[in-house]
Amino acid sequence: MRIGIIGTGRIASRFADTAFAGIESAYVSCVYNPKAESAEKFAIQHRIENYTDSLEELTMLTDAVYIASLHETHYEYAKYMLNNKKHVLCEKPAVLKKAQAEELYSLAKENNVVFMEAVKTAYCPGFHAMMAAAKSGKIGRIIDVEAAFSRLTPVNTREYMAQDYNGSFLEFGSYVCMPVFELLGCDYDDVRFHSMRAVNGVDAYTKAVFSFGGKSAEVKTGLGVKTEGQLLISGTNGYILAKSPWWLTKEFEIRYEDPNKKEVYKYAYEGSGLQYELKKFINNVNNIKKINGANSSDSKCQKISIWTGAEVCTNREISIATADVMEKFIEWNRPQVEEKQKELFGKDIKKPRVWAHRGCCTLYPENTLESFKAAAELKGITGIELDIQFSKDKKIVVFHDENARRVTGIDKDIKDCTLDELKSFKITSNDGRYAQIPTLTEVLELLKPYCENNGLLINIELKTSKVRYEGIEDDAYKLVKSYGMEKYIVWSSFLADSVFCIKKIDKDAKTGVLAGSLEDCIAMAQKTGAEALHPYIGGLVFELPEHMKGMPVRAWNGEEPFFKDGRPLKEPDLNKYRFYGATDIFTNMPERYLDEQ
Repeated sequence: MRIGIIGTGRIASRFADTAFAGIESAYVSCVYNPKAESAEKFAIQHRIENYTDSLEELTMLTDAVYIASLHETHYEYAKYMLNNKKHVLCEKPAVLKKAQAEELYSLAKENNVVFMEAVKTAYCPGFHAMMAAAKSGKIGRIIDVEAAFSRLTPVNTREYMAQDYNGSFLEFGSYVCMPVFELLGCDYDDVRFHSMRAVNGVDAYTKAVFSFGGKSAEVKTGLGVKTEGQLLISGTNGYILAKSPWWLTKEFEIRYEDPNKKEVYKYAYEGSGLQYELKKFINNVNNIKKINGANSSDSKCQKISIWTGAEVCTNREISIATADVMEKFIEWNRPQVEEKQKELFGKDIKKPRVWAHRGCCTLYPENTLESFKAAAELKGITGIELDIQFSKDKKIVVFHDENARRVTGIDKDIKDCTLDELKSFKITSNDGRYAQIPTLTEVLELLKPYCENNGLLINIELKTSKVRYEGIEDDAYKLVKSYGMEKYIVWSSFLADSVFCIKKIDKDAKTGVLAGSLEDCIAMAQKTGAEALHPYIGGLVFELPEHMKGMPVRAWNGEEPFFKDGRPLKEPDLNKYRFYGATDIFTNMPERYLDEQ
């Protein structure tokens, strides 16, 4: 069977790489993306023979498709493929409206093809066994189901970006709703939602509470809040507990009133789990083929079995019920997001101030004198960020990595090399010449006129979180003071102790704390007394507490390329992070943002 992939994102990559393990009856024949260059890159990366930006061509090259595009595009892609008599395996949530789900299942039936929602948990052996145990009567009548799924996710990812069609509930809701509908049925009386929102209004955490007459269920999903990812099924005689991550069901326990009575069940869970849904999909397609090969009287009976039989009918009903919940959530969620967006975008928020991260380091090698000089001469630049470490002979050098290999090709740790050795390391420059690893002295001499004449600031990051360079804070401060440049320096570190040290040396020194998330920065600043927060752009999930409003939030980006390293640019515009609270950005390409101003 020739399977085409629609979409070229993370889950599409995992599907291409892992879903076909041990499956010889199917292969990826083509990949589709409306942007041909994205389809081509994906095809090359995953060794797929064909790629296209034409849906018509995709239908000619496939027998079935796996839809792994954005949530809001699933319906149109699935409808097109079903009308062209192609089998469809669609990522969750399959669609976002009940009527759309019903329409697609009807189309599949009319065209005698398979439409199936890809929730891998539903097809793994451990989950099947757990559902069977729950329905067996071992725990009595099932009264309540609780399910949670959370995965802390950076704010600069798809899940946070499209307010109507992303967020925690649309991302993980299909998983947590599945056992609820499997065990309590799809005809719930009511559902109520409660959400905690990210800065841009997207739900970072959602709780949904269902009522089923005398029964109930509670499901929780989180992108910005972490909770215990367990599944708890409560019955009149006992309960079933599947610990986190229950959706990769490898083990569950049946527990009773007597704490000494406990049954533990363990099951294999292979690879990524995507092969389970693919095997089920192929099996359903083969069943359709058997029907088509049977005589007309047998075919009629078998069609009734495959479209209304217990298992397929149940999966169909769960998929439709999940779409119904998604539709209700979007209706409830949209006005609150719009209100937050109106409040946010109605503010007169200035573009972030621009800092050159390690200099102009897409034009020149990072942390070199020519990179710093190019940045210092940019009109409108606020500051330059650089990193310092000790050489073996206690000289302060400007270099980021603890090992020199990535930049120089020499596999030696900075701490194990003397200054003379480090100076012998060659860094390829833009004009074919070689640059050297500079000392902090050389950098201060270069930038001093720009600081004094233009007010340029220098962020010196103390690289002490992996190698604790004892005394580097004192030595670096004395050097800065000898040049009379204290007021132009911002000291920062991932290590709170280094910030403490600077504050002990000079209580008026400007400091910033580095961390992956804004929350961690806030906690470090409260401990150290730092005046600025330096989080990763993906960690700008929450707003500043009231007492910290007005503090500089200088966000750094980890996705931009460096000088000639061949990486693609993943973040096309960092200016948008002003709406997440960034007052400044550290960027590898400051010239790009300053040219826009």
